[in-house]
Amino acid sequence: MNYELLNNIIEYIEQNLTEKINYKEIAKKFGLNDFIMQRVFSIITGISIFEYVRKRRLSLAYEELKLTDKKIIDIALKYGYDSCVSFTRSFKKEFCLPPSFVRKDKNNNYKLFPKIKFGSDFIDKNIINYEIKKIDDFTIYGKKVSAKTFDDLHYKIRKLYNNIINNKLYDVFNQNERYALTYYDNDLNVYLVGSKLKSDKLDSYKVKKGEYAIFEVGTDKQKDIIKTIKFIDEIWYGSSKLEIKDDPYIECYTKNNCYIYVPLERRNKIDM
Repeated sequence: MNYELLNNIIEYIEQNLTEKINYKEIAKKFGLNDFIMQRVFSIITGISIFEYVRKRRLSLAYEELKLTDKKIIDIALKYGYDSCVSFTRSFKKEFCLPPSFVRKDKNNNYKLFPKIKFGSDFIDKNIINYEIKKIDDFTIYGKKVSAKTFDDLHYKIRKLYNNIINNKLYDVFNQNERYALTYYDNDLNVYLVGSKLKSDKLDSYKVKKGEYAIFEVGTDKQKDIIKTIKFIDEIWYGSSKLEIKDDPYIECYTKNNCYIYVPLERRNKIDM
């Protein structure tokens, strides 16, 4: 399967979501038969290419409703709808909410249909749910390990957890909301696990004040956390108009669950 060709088609579609899309012209542009192109797309993804375009347009429209002051009719026209009525009908079918509710609602919840990446572990037809929240700066106090390679770091992380479990620090961290993060310092990859409970005997890291996109992992297993972070980097980031800051992701642990905090560039009703 030529995933590079299919991803090139996706990139072309993404760049033209606000334009009228002619699928026969797309097939011709990439040297394909229109029927074969649409058939292959449907077999791999489970949805038609037409449905994919509809979902991606509505997804970007959702983001514009939350992040801009544009009129709903202007957003509708931008993404190919000739009236608020048709846009509202399609939007409500996709998100179970009318666009007027999303515009007025002051909660921090977001929904997004992801951009497809062929050849990835993540070809998903499900809506992504996440939250955007402003948080104040705070300091994590804990234990850290460092290594030049991620393989060595992961080995040291396993030893670190054994140590903090044996000396009861793990229980202390959990009782005071456990956090963890990986960052780069002096040519080394550093991992720190701890809590907000201040201690001069522990290592520390100050988390910066700002806006964060928050993703629920659903478990506290390391393999699931790594998979979620990979999904954020590979799929969510390319599907959204939001920009990620060059700061560490924060792992926040609750009972049998973990939330990934992704730092965002500050936005003031961005132009989209």
